[in-house]
Amino acid sequence: MEVGARMRRILLTLADSIIPESPRTPDTLEEVTRHALVSLRYMPRSSARMFLWGMRLLNWAPLWRLRGLRPLTALPAAVARRHLVALTQSRWLPIRLLMYGPVGLFMSSYFDQDFAHREIKYAPVPFVADRIELRRRWIEGHEPGSDDEVHHPAALAP
Repeated sequence: MEVGARMRRILLTLADSIIPESPRTPDTLEEVTRHALVSLRYMPRSSARMFLWGMRLLNWAPLWRLRGLRPLTALPAAVARRHLVALTQSRWLPIRLLMYGPVGLFMSSYFDQDFAHREIKYAPVPFVADRIELRRRWIEGHEPGSDDEVHHPAALAP
């Protein structure tokens, strides 16, 4: 999804404030932001626009929280992080819910990076191989068992 320079700066600031400080590479923020923008392409256009409007609203959180006059993009990363942590701990449910989108989007993008996999010693190769084998058996006509962790939707009543 194409966004302007101002929106890109907001996304970079939010990514910097949300993802862990370590481990990171010099390209982490750019990669996470790029991945987030790619993810927005898979949303309906109206949902993606609402998501971006939510990011703008978060950028101005210090103002509407009566904690400052400058947006997060004008604050040091540590101060911006404190503002966002306060939002996740708000007693108001709509404010806490406002944080679900960016936290989920940026953290999932972050943990998809190879350096994060190496740091937490995560290698999904055996899992993916098991899933491929399960699919092969399923195509051949063998129904998956309960130990295959395939969750079927509830049967609809006639």
